[in-house]
Amino acid sequence: MIAKVLYIQSKQRPDPLSIVKLQDFDYLEGENINPKIIIESPNISLYCLDPQNQQAIFVETPLEIELSNAAFFYQAQYEYAQRLIAVPLEDLPQLMTAIEEPIEKLIMIYSVGRCGSTLLSKVFNQIETVLSLSEPDVFSQIVGLRNPDGSNDAEIAQLLKICIYLLSKPTLKGKQSCFVLKLRSFCIELGDLIYQAFPDSQVIFLYRNAEDVVRSSIRAFVYLSAMLPTIAQNIDLYSRFIPLLKEYANDIDFTDSSAIDLYTTAWLSVMQRYRFLQQRGIPTCTIRYENLVADPQKIVSAIFEYCGLSLAEVSHSCQVFAKDSQSDSNLSKENLSKHEIQIPDILEIRQKMDKLLQKHPEIKTPDFFVPDTLS
Repeated sequence: MIAKVLYIQSKQRPDPLSIVKLQDFDYLEGENINPKIIIESPNISLYCLDPQNQQAIFVETPLEIELSNAAFFYQAQYEYAQRLIAVPLEDLPQLMTAIEEPIEKLIMIYSVGRCGSTLLSKVFNQIETVLSLSEPDVFSQIVGLRNPDGSNDAEIAQLLKICIYLLSKPTLKGKQSCFVLKLRSFCIELGDLIYQAFPDSQVIFLYRNAEDVVRSSIRAFVYLSAMLPTIAQNIDLYSRFIPLLKEYANDIDFTDSSAIDLYTTAWLSVMQRYRFLQQRGIPTCTIRYENLVADPQKIVSAIFEYCGLSLAEVSHSCQVFAKDSQSDSNLSKENLSKHEIQIPDILEIRQKMDKLLQKHPEIKTPDFFVPDTLS
């Protein structure tokens, strides 16, 4: 195995919410090194894939920075990256076997977005025996690499297993017995393959009333209005992330700067995918955001019991509810309050949403109640 050092000359990521890629950095190729340094160094972590050159890219960050504390893992990796290390994809299985202590317990957090998933990730991270990462973004890339017809599912499943193992290696926090992964909302498209690779894993799904998700998304994702024409012209590509996009394209107003139709379709796609996972028999713990914030102690207790974690940790872990879970990111309440965004009237939002929801055979209301939700 041989890895190559890439020396960062500058960082050039204009949109902090875009999916990670090697082109986020301007770099110079350096010397070859033994890739086992990746396993031995707690401050080196998997950042992204570079499919064009068939390599994986790792970032080295300062020893004093614990990335698991960040609201968004991929944003902290980019911000603190000191140098990059490139490893051929064909060497990743061998690198994975160099991890001495494999994962004991894996917990996956999926969500519709804007519904407390970052908060729940931080709840888990308060426990000393748990490593909880919020949005390592290599998985977002993998969603785009999976063929819709399933023709490369075996390859993707193996890649997912390798990435999860590499991200679960000991960090500055040490070696934990439980690994929690919270991914971006559309990464639920990988849920079946991740469960296939880790059949003993526990699955948590958070969801929220669609009207509130859409209103919150309008405030948070102001960049999306500029992307609407690009999305409209590349439906096949973007439908890998939002599968219902292709079916609903003729009903989506791509000229609406508030992107209500797009957010509604994205919410609906995630909800539909979760129902698919449930119907496939994948054991799940379903959490409604409204219940989580109404009674944190009760719901977190139920979550910990489902995950086999000590209930003695609940009170301490719930202290994060008093803080802004995204405080160190561009999606913090302070930063979002600076956006001069005009939120459409609730009646307009409801009318647009209803037009799309009525097309769906099962999920026809914004307050759809998923079966087996924790009350």
